[in-house]
Amino acid sequence: MSTPNPALAAASPVLKAALTLVSDFLTTVLTGDPMQLPLRAGPALLVLQGKLQLLLPQLATAEEAVVLQQSTSAINALIAKLP
Repeated sequence: MSTPNPALAAASPVLKAALTLVSDFLTTVLTGDPMQLPLRAGPALLVLQGKLQLLLPQLATAEEAVVLQQSTSAINALIAKLP
């Protein structure tokens, strides 16, 4: 099995949370009277948008360590190649 992408592995918990939020959104919109679906979609979409925005700092924190490690190792590899 291949090694997973470190950035994807770091973002995995946030991606799982985002997919759970999308599932909750669909459940909210599609449950109940079909005639009221347009009435539920707008507010549910606003709630989804807000919750997804709240995940962004967590995603940035998770990715920061990966970017730092990869950039540092790339710079060190370049330094090692120089005479």
